Amino acid sequence: MRVVIIGFMGSGKSVVGRKLAKELKMEYVDMDTKIEEIEKRSITDIFKEDGEVYFRNVETKLLKDLTTEDNIIISTGGGVVSKNENIDILKNEQNVILLDASVSTIKKNVSNEINKRPLLKESKDVEETIKTLLSERIDKYNKASNIKINVDSKNIDEVVSEILVYIR
Repeated sequence: MRVVIIGFMGSGKSVVGRKLAKELKMEYVDMDTKIEEIEKRSITDIFKEDGEVYFRNVETKLLKDLTTEDNIIISTGGGVVSKNENIDILKNEQNVILLDASVSTIKKNVSNEINKRPLLKESKDVEETIKTLLSERIDKYNKASNIKINVDSKNIDEVVSEILVYIR
């Protein structure tokens, strides 16, 4: 079994992915962390030095590699759906879970790490930037996923339990 978790930044992909992997005794890979390991630099530095297009190409290659593995939980970066090629890869997966969060939940969850978020770092109005990016991506998230879980007002255990109902 392979499970891919997608959603906007701050929706809980990493923390839910880790917990789910522990629960299922499966390997866990956070794609952003893996990209930082491969590139030997932070996502912020990749964006600054080589740009978003370069980052998205590295992300696509990693997604292709990871979706050939078994017994793995994968958390993608929030912008993985920016490329149609990635949406096509995800549509071929059996368990693609969208963690759906409201703008207020996202803002609350990213408020302490805005400097680590390249797409928010330069923003004058974080909430407006989140709204804009989310509206650009929501249809793509829905297209790429086959399971949608709203995470607003839920703790990690509740979200993981809900996922387990769908994938078991």
